[in-house]
Amino acid sequence: MIRDLALAAKASCSFEDQETLVPLILQLKKLSEVIAKQGLLALENELMQIKDSFLNLGVQLIIDRVEAENIKDILDSDIYYNQSNGRELLKKIIIREGLLRIQAGDSPRNVLICTKVFLGKIPEAAFRTS
Repeated sequence: MIRDLALAAKASCSFEDQETLVPLILQLKKLSEVIAKQGLLALENELMQIKDSFLNLGVQLIIDRVEAENIKDILDSDIYYNQSNGRELLKKIIIREGLLRIQAGDSPRNVLICTKVFLGKIPEAAFRTS
């Protein structure tokens, strides 16, 4: 997990901006569920629906079985050297954390827990599905 206070300050955003990221967290959980039920290669079927280029890149790296440390380096490079801030930066941080958890084989529940922590202003009920 990224523990960089300067980066965290740049990723600070409003409740409304955080609220728009709830579907992203649920999407990361869903990707983890796909792997748990159908296996890693089933992610290839999900790629066409992933419009976010950062998320798409990360999923491709996982499908290609790139080592965790290399995935981390690639995603971190984009986060640190891209001029993102606010909601967009927070979104990338959440994607990074979720993908690293997915790549490590964490359960869908753990992926959810470890990504929703970044949206501290959002009530727990927002993350419940069905």
